[in-house]
Amino acid sequence: MQFSLGRNPSPYDPRDHNLENYIPKGILRLNLNFSKNWAFNREPLYQEETPHCVGFSMANFGINTPIETDYSNATGHAFYYMCKILDGEPDAETGSNIRSAAKTLKTIGRINAYAFASNMTVIKYWLLNRGPMIAGTIWTTDMFTPDEKNIIHPTGEVAGGHAYLLNEWTKDGYIGIQNSWNGYWGIKGKAYIYKDDFEKLLRQYGEVLASVELPPKIEKGLLTGCRK
Repeated sequence: MQFSLGRNPSPYDPRDHNLENYIPKGILRLNLNFSKNWAFNREPLYQEETPHCVGFSMANFGINTPIETDYSNATGHAFYYMCKILDGEPDAETGSNIRSAAKTLKTIGRINAYAFASNMTVIKYWLLNRGPMIAGTIWTTDMFTPDEKNIIHPTGEVAGGHAYLLNEWTKDGYIGIQNSWNGYWGIKGKAYIYKDDFEKLLRQYGEVLASVELPPKIEKGLLTGCRK
């Protein structure tokens, strides 16, 4: 089974918001919950052999609780092509970045603001107390195959960049990854990575996007005319 990638690092923009600046001082270390799983109550999406993982990470964000929008594979592809318009490369099959994902979600009214998490303390707080997050990191050859405990390890050669959803923090410090490779990867498209391993990915030009999703309004109209 071919597992496709497609995430590019977001170009530097000094206007990016740091999520830590919007969380009250002192609350970060309280972490009101010890573990939290934001459930993904659908069959996993499948980007097939396309570089559309950024679009699919956006669709997974919508499908996931707390909103549970009824998105499909077609939505993931449509989101990707929206991102490529912002990238200045309409219809190009060159991958995209998660800032374009954030701008697209804001444009269509699914979020009203976004910020990037700069460290693991902020990521932990958000996953425990606020909701899922979209991540963009390098992806290594060994990460394609979770071990017998359904855990991935960022070892081996760098295979490219990938975008995916973070939707769980366990009491043992593992982060749940909801992927866009159908049920062929992990268990129902989900596997785990240890927080220290994810921190290594974050330090290698990784990005984690946080936002609060808004309820959908006129989804069909927003997606009409987008290439599948």
